Amino acid sequence: MSSRTRQPKSPSTAPTRSSLVLEPSEPTATSSNQLSDLTEAAGSLRYEAKFVSEDTAELHAEVLFREWRTRTSDRGKQSPAALLEELSDLGFAWRDVARMLGVSVPAIQKWRRSGGVSGSNRVQLASLLALCDMVKKPVIHDVASWFEMPLSPGVPVTPVDLFAEGRPGLVLEHALGPTDVEEILTAYAPDWRDRYQSNFVVYRDVDGAMSIGQKEE
Repeated sequence: MSSRTRQPKSPSTAPTRSSLVLEPSEPTATSSNQLSDLTEAAGSLRYEAKFVSEDTAELHAEVLFREWRTRTSDRGKQSPAALLEELSDLGFAWRDVARMLGVSVPAIQKWRRSGGVSGSNRVQLASLLALCDMVKKPVIHDVASWFEMPLSPGVPVTPVDLFAEGRPGLVLEHALGPTDVEEILTAYAPDWRDRYQSNFVVYRDVDGAMSIGQKEE
C-alpha cells in the first residue's frame, strides 16, 4: 500500500486573511439614481401630504360652520327669555353677553323682563347658544370662564372678542380645531404682535424664582 504525499496549496490558491474580509463597494451610478428617485418621490409625497392637510383643515372648518348654522336654527325656535336664562346658568356676565350681541346691558335686562327682541338680535342670541352647545360637551367644562380667557399669555384677545367681532368660526377653531393659536390671532388681527407687544419680560431671578421686569430699551 503506497502512501500519498499531501501537496501544499500554492500561494495563488490558498485563502488569506485579507481575502476573507468584505471590502465596501463603491457607489455605483445605479444606486445614486435610485437615491435621487427616492428623494424626488419623498419630496412629492411631502408636498402632497401638505395639500391634503390644508384641504382637510378647510373641510373641517366648513363642516363646523355648517353645524353651527344648523344648531343656530334649532336654538332660534326657543324663546329669547329661555336662551338668556340658559346663558345665565352657564355663568356668563351680562356685560359679556351684551358685548357679543352688540347691544347694551339695559337692553338685555329689558329682554328678560318683557321681551321685544328683534329678529336679528334673536338670531345672534341663538347663534351664541349654538356655539356654546358645540364647545362645552367635548372639551370645555366651564364655557363662560373659557370665553373670558385670553387665547395666549400676554395677548388680551379672548373668545368674547372673536365673537363680538363677528368671527365665530375662529372661536370654533380655537375650541375644536387643530389650528395654532398664532394662526387664529393672525386671522383676527394681522398686526397682533405689534399691537399687543408688552414692555415687560419674564425672567429667572438670582434666587431661581420667576420674576417680571421691564424690558431694557
